[in-house]
Amino acid sequence: MKAKLIALAVLAACGAASAQSNVSVYGRLDLSVGSEKDNIGNTSKSVVSSGLLTTSRLGFRGTEDLGGGLKAIFQIETAISADAPSTTTLGDRTAIVGLTGGFGTVKLGRTDTTFDDIRDLAVSSSLWDSEFTPTKNVYGTGVSDYSSRASNQIRYESPSFSGFTFGVSMGLDEEPSPVKRDVIAYNLRYKAGALDVGLGYQEQKNETAASNREYTALSGAYNFGVARLSAGYQHAKTGNNNKDNEYSIGVNVPMDKFNFSLGYANSKAENAAGATTAKGSGFALGVTYSLSKRTSVYAGWRDTSRKNAAGVKTVDERLYAAGIRHDF
Repeated sequence: MKAKLIALAVLAACGAASAQSNVSVYGRLDLSVGSEKDNIGNTSKSVVSSGLLTTSRLGFRGTEDLGGGLKAIFQIETAISADAPSTTTLGDRTAIVGLTGGFGTVKLGRTDTTFDDIRDLAVSSSLWDSEFTPTKNVYGTGVSDYSSRASNQIRYESPSFSGFTFGVSMGLDEEPSPVKRDVIAYNLRYKAGALDVGLGYQEQKNETAASNREYTALSGAYNFGVARLSAGYQHAKTGNNNKDNEYSIGVNVPMDKFNFSLGYANSKAENAAGATTAKGSGFALGVTYSLSKRTSVYAGWRDTSRKNAAGVKTVDERLYAAGIRHDF
């Protein structure tokens, strides 16, 4: 009898431990067949591509209940080139461990900056977050585009205060002085019902002051039911006062198993004297059809171009593709 009681106690303890922690494996495979055309070089090619709609990936994540409302969290996520698998870097998208509770969430490791949350919000009503985005070749016309992730990062996400949240992240360069390559970002966000708006700021430091980068973004999204709209404005500036002014807008219209999406982006670069040095614009449209909760087929088109100060095109690209995406 005593042996049976001990066995039952062990089983109960194991069951309790299982209930307190969990680990899940997840991923996405996105492959397509299409055509890429460069009108400047007058070339075109047929391609099988990975991640045109959204990045193919493999991930592991989990939580452990520590009691008192406190949980330990971890996540490791790696991008996959599913069209031609080759050497990958484990955790290149995310590799974090942290704690979450009533105080908010603290994460240590490599992950998105808090500024990137606001930039993502600007295209949240589009079907794409990868190569089909209309900002491709458009944002960063005069000032190189921002770093969406940072390694050696400390990130804090606040709990919600009547719909308001804020976040802070700092990616350390881990280099001795005078090297200065930290990535520091902040955001403030408000969510209420169908409305979601946010303001973000990111500073990418450099030991050469003229190479410093500052990014400010204001983004918003609203769900009208019959359609979802998102838009964003971004201002980028270098240490020597070169600037980019950029904006994008997107709309998504769900119809039964279909989702139709349309996006537009525009940018203008200026030098320190205020003279226009480059302009860019991009247009994209696409449609997905859900075969199940996890599997969708899609087709899309993206047209992006860029002109220099003289009005001569330096980028003029077209992309057409149809593919399939499966989540697991």
